[in-house]
Amino acid sequence: MTSTSPRWVRHLFGAGAAVVLAVLALRPQPGPVTALLTALVAFAVGRGPDGVGRGAAAFLLLLLMSAVGVAVGATGWQETTRETLSALTRAGVPWLIGSAWRLRTQVRHQAEARVIQKRRQRRTALLRERDAERLGLAESLHDDLGHALSLVALNLGRLEVDPTLTPPARESVATARRELSLAVGRLGASVGSLRSGAAPGLPRRADITDLLEQARRAGADLRVKAMPSAERLGDFDQVTLVRVLQETVTNATKHASGRPVTLDISASGDQLYVTARNALADTSSAMDGTGTGLSALDRHLQGVGGYLQTQHGDGEFVLRARLPSRPVTRSDADDSAVLDDEDLETVLRSGAERRGRVILAVTALVIVAVLGAVEIVMTSEARRALLPAEDYAQIRVGDSRGQTEHLLPEHGLLPRPETGPGTECHDYAVTAVPLDDRSGDVHRICFSDGAVTSTHYVRSDSR
Repeated sequence: MTSTSPRWVRHLFGAGAAVVLAVLALRPQPGPVTALLTALVAFAVGRGPDGVGRGAAAFLLLLLMSAVGVAVGATGWQETTRETLSALTRAGVPWLIGSAWRLRTQVRHQAEARVIQKRRQRRTALLRERDAERLGLAESLHDDLGHALSLVALNLGRLEVDPTLTPPARESVATARRELSLAVGRLGASVGSLRSGAAPGLPRRADITDLLEQARRAGADLRVKAMPSAERLGDFDQVTLVRVLQETVTNATKHASGRPVTLDISASGDQLYVTARNALADTSSAMDGTGTGLSALDRHLQGVGGYLQTQHGDGEFVLRARLPSRPVTRSDADDSAVLDDEDLETVLRSGAERRGRVILAVTALVIVAVLGAVEIVMTSEARRALLPAEDYAQIRVGDSRGQTEHLLPEHGLLPRPETGPGTECHDYAVTAVPLDDRSGDVHRICFSDGAVTSTHYVRSDSR
C-alpha cells in the first residue's frame, strides 16, 4: 500500500496482513513451503509501514487463537504452549529482522533530512550576513558618493547659467547635469530597495537600443558590426547583457576616449557572444584604473554560467563575453557555495551509520537470546522425555503397560503422533544433547488394549 492510498484501505490491508501472519505462524509442524511463506510474510509485515503495530496485532491474535483452542478442548495446554512458542519463534525472528531493517532505513532518512535542514539554516544565516554587509556598503557608498555627485551637479548647474558659454556647450552641460541627477536618484533608490528587502544592486536599463543611443549622445563612437534580432536577444537575460555593454562602453571611454568602439554580438544555440574592440591611446592606458568594474562583471558572469575574457596588445583592447540563455539563479549559486559543508554531512551520516549498526547488533542479540531461550526449553523438554537406548531395547511388542511403566519417562514429547482408533502412541527423546547427531530423533512406543503393539526409532527428517 502506498502513502497515497485511502486510510481505510491501509488499515484494512494491515489487518489482513496481521491475520494472515497469525494463521500461517500457528500451523502445527509446518512444512518447508509453509515455514518459508511464514518467514516472508513476517519480514514483509516488519519491513512495511507500521510494522511494529501490525506485528503486535498478529502476535496478540496468535495468542488469542491458541487460548481459544485450549478453552474449547481442541488441544491440551502443554501442546498449545509448545506450538505457540514455536510459532512465535518462526514468525518473530523474521518480523524482528524486517522491523530492524526499516528502523535502520528511517535513521538514514532522518540523517539526510537533518543534513538538508542544517544546509538551509546555514544558507539562510550566510545570506542574512551577506545582505547585511551589502546594505552597510551600499549605505556607506550612498553617503559618500551621493554627496560627491550632488556637489558635481551643483557646479554643473552654476556652469549652465554662465553667459559666456555657447548654446551647444550650455546644452551639453544641461544634459550632463540631468544625467548626473538621474544617477544620484538611482543610487538612492537602490539603497532604499536594499532596506526594504529587495534584490541588491543598482537598477539598470533593460533596453539595449536606449543604452547605445545614450552613449552616442554622450560622445561615444559606437559601431555595431553585427547584432541578432530583438526577438533572438529576448532569449537571453537582458539585465546581464545591458551590464556587459554598459561596462564595455564605460571601460572604452575611460581608456580610449574619442576612439571608435566596435561591437560584434552573435547568438549560437543557447549562448550569446559579445566582442568589443577599441584602440588604445597608448599601450599603458590598458593598465590604468583599479579594474574593479571588469572584476565584478567577471564574477557576475561566472555566477550565471558565463565567462569574461580581456586582452590588449598592438594598441588594441579586446573584451569577449559569453552569456547563457538560462542563467543560474541566485539560490543555485548560493547553494553551490553554502551547501558544501562536508564536515557536517560526514558527522550526521556517520552518526546515522553508527545508530544503524547498533540497531542491527541489538536485533542480532535479541534473536540469539530468543533462539537460546527456545533451545533451553526444547532441551528441558527432551530431558523430561528422555528414553535411553538401553531402556528402549528392553521394551518388546506384547509387553503390558505395567511391564514398561518403570522404563518409560513420565512425560512424552509433544505433539503426540496421530494414530487410528484404539491406538495410543508416545514419542520419547533419544538424546537431550542439542549438538548430538541424534538430536530430534525419537523412540516411538504404541499401545493398544494395554499392550505394546509397536516400537520404532524415528529420525527427525522423517517425522
